[in-house]
Amino acid sequence: MKKINLIKVTVPYPARTYPHYGNRPFKTDDTRQCYGEAGSHSLYAFATYIAGETQFPEFSAVLMMDDVQVGYYDSIKNRLIHCIQNTSQTYDVEEQEAGVVFGDTFKDMKYQASYLRSHFNDTDGFGVYQRILGCEMSDRNEHGHGRIKLLDAFSGFNLQELNLNMQQGSFLWNTESVIEWNTEIQTRFKRMVVNLCHPCCIKFLKKYLQNEKRYLLRKVKPRVRLLKKTLTNSAEIQITCVATGFYPRHINLTILRDGQPVVEDQIIGGMLLPNGDGTYQMRKSLEVSVDEIRAGHSYTCSASHLSLDNKLDISIASTSLPMVISVLVLVSVLMIPIFGYNVWRRCAGAKQRCGFGYAAASSECMGF
Repeated sequence: MKKINLIKVTVPYPARTYPHYGNRPFKTDDTRQCYGEAGSHSLYAFATYIAGETQFPEFSAVLMMDDVQVGYYDSIKNRLIHCIQNTSQTYDVEEQEAGVVFGDTFKDMKYQASYLRSHFNDTDGFGVYQRILGCEMSDRNEHGHGRIKLLDAFSGFNLQELNLNMQQGSFLWNTESVIEWNTEIQTRFKRMVVNLCHPCCIKFLKKYLQNEKRYLLRKVKPRVRLLKKTLTNSAEIQITCVATGFYPRHINLTILRDGQPVVEDQIIGGMLLPNGDGTYQMRKSLEVSVDEIRAGHSYTCSASHLSLDNKLDISIASTSLPMVISVLVLVSVLMIPIFGYNVWRRCAGAKQRCGFGYAAASSECMGF
């Protein structure tokens, strides 16, 4: 896509203005905002509209309950396909309601993508319009209030981002958004979100949570280890805190030095990764010098998780050199007499076979 200077364009429907791609690009990290906090659950639709000829559906949407895919919709099938067993007696009604929501989303995204491509003379190839829309609800929320989020991006750049907290009554637009909304449009959009999107999303969230509570509400304790190893390319020791096999995904993993958390700038890693069995893993590492280990500092791996009543602390005594170094030294000591005995046997045998002096025997022992 060719670069165009920052300009403002009036869009006839709805009445908005778009500065063209003048802000930060859409990042995959933005999708991490769409997982609820610990003690809450979320339902998000990840919708994609593709303008141009491709082998993919023009419009598709994946419905995620927490970190589990529960539904799929595209413009070819024109209906919601449940990815989990649905025993609801109102299955047809739910499918119809979802079809209305996704159908309207399809029309809106198609219009906006078409207008943007036409105005900026970017009709060659294909363009991708992405939308993330969904809601979150806390386990402690008895009245069904929650939060709803929306994030729009076109060709990799943010168009709009909003957060609506129904419990607090706050309706916030991201200050980095490249769409300027006037008061009238803001009020109308808020009314649509409050009266249509939020009730529908919370309704489906509760239904999916009830149907899949045995899986989604399960708690699996993490297995936590604290490892040390010597880095081959430096004289430093790497201390790694590993937690794996836990569910749900929220975990607080911390490396402590003498009982105090190590500052994040010194930490390597920390990304949450999935395991093949539906659980998660995380590891964080810290590189320290051998002198720091010898100084007697203690290091602890501390984990907090919903499955644990208390924090889980795993420590390794660090008053001596790392275990890796100790093992290497021990192996070396044990190998010396074995190696010496083998050398003596080879030399003695060579001396008997050759029948002449030390020089011939020593040549064979040295591998010549």
